Amino acid sequence: MKCVGTGLKAVLVAVGVMYLAACPSEGKTKPNIVLILADDLGYGSVGCYGADPALVRTPAIDRLAREGVRFTDASTPSSVCSPTRYGLLMGRYPWRTRMKYGVVNVGDPLLPDPKRLSLAAWLQQQGYRTAAIGKWHLGYGTKKIKPQGWTKPLRPGALEMGFDYHFAVPQNHGDNTGIYIENDRIYGLESDRVFPYSKSFYGAPYFGFDAPQRDNKQVMTDLTERAVDWLQKPSDKPFFLYFAPVAVHHPITPSDQMRGESACGPYGDFIQDLDLSVRRLCRTLEKLGVSKHTLVIVTSDNGGDIPSQKGRPEVTARALGLQINGSLRGDKHTIWQGGLRVPFVLRWPARLPAGATSSTMINLVDVFATVAELLDGKPHAKTDFASDSISFCDALLHPERPSVPGRTDMVVTNAQGISALRQGPWKYIEGQFPETWKGNRKSRLQGQALRQLYHLVKDPQEQHNRIDDYPELADKMQKMLDTIRQ
Repeated sequence: MKCVGTGLKAVLVAVGVMYLAACPSEGKTKPNIVLILADDLGYGSVGCYGADPALVRTPAIDRLAREGVRFTDASTPSSVCSPTRYGLLMGRYPWRTRMKYGVVNVGDPLLPDPKRLSLAAWLQQQGYRTAAIGKWHLGYGTKKIKPQGWTKPLRPGALEMGFDYHFAVPQNHGDNTGIYIENDRIYGLESDRVFPYSKSFYGAPYFGFDAPQRDNKQVMTDLTERAVDWLQKPSDKPFFLYFAPVAVHHPITPSDQMRGESACGPYGDFIQDLDLSVRRLCRTLEKLGVSKHTLVIVTSDNGGDIPSQKGRPEVTARALGLQINGSLRGDKHTIWQGGLRVPFVLRWPARLPAGATSSTMINLVDVFATVAELLDGKPHAKTDFASDSISFCDALLHPERPSVPGRTDMVVTNAQGISALRQGPWKYIEGQFPETWKGNRKSRLQGQALRQLYHLVKDPQEQHNRIDDYPELADKMQKMLDTIRQ
């Protein structure tokens, strides 16, 4: 065992030397980038955003905050999965696509247009090797895929979006595909036979492909090990890893290692599984000797999900005191801040200050423009790519400044397609449904489908609708929303 450990250490040192050899002097270095997009991680679910350590512990994410920059007003473009993932990778509002509400369902075609430049494709052009590992939830192919069609190459997909390597849960944790995708096909597929069996978390039978089936409580470990293996592959190129863990999306399935380790039940255990993955990735960077020159970003695709059913792990965690979304109103799917505001932490020891906090308003669609400016040293031209992305580079490099140039407004949506406009401290909720809405699903919105106006500095919990007090402001913000849409 000693000889094996010594040999592994020698390999890691050699790999680290290869990576560093590709790094020019400080100030001209192209950073490696590890972008970690958690699933349904609420604003109040990690220690550096107020989670009680007596209930749940997130030392790895908290360490990144101590050694980097923490944003307190980071928003997702949507309060649900697929649209946010689109916006993050494309630097573009997701409602500009065919998806006006909802998410990509199992078998749906690829949502992004491969002809548009994605963040991964742009980084490929800059000489990066790229990987997308984890939850994908953006679809494959050009038309609806029936179960038998999954046994054929799934293209276009992540490879056409600029990723050299792809290993993924195709839609959701617990979905009825039951398998992993590697590059453009089912991982380990033995034949084209399909035999449905049992039932998935969502009620539909598993497709039953002739391939290794996912073990839900093992998925976080599987994805993390795949990411660690990819990071350790020798290369003279900088790398971009888009890592999308399934935690803490339902079904809540903590690993055996974390089971019972938190004080708020399986939901807290699953949060700690997420933190364990972050820790393993950061330790790998340290072993490779590239931590100083790596930009690590940790955030979430939307706020935490708070179901109403009794007995669900999320409900139990709340009953035990965990404020999943902090004191914010609402949760995943809603137009309120609990569904949209998310943790957002960045660390890059070679360039960014340590232990800094910024209250600058940013959106996940802004990651593209910010990375581009960090690499190029100048803002990108919006005619080139990422048309809705606004760089927050100044706020990132100088978070101590009380006011920095950046985003002045942004559009956000809920799962049903209701839009809101943020402009400074004001948030205007349009309250109108997309024209494509039909049926009686509107009854589930519980007050979201109303015109509303909130001052988020004075009223961060969105308790006091000021629409009748400032009708002219509301009308002005409606006109701006219409203009942005056009």
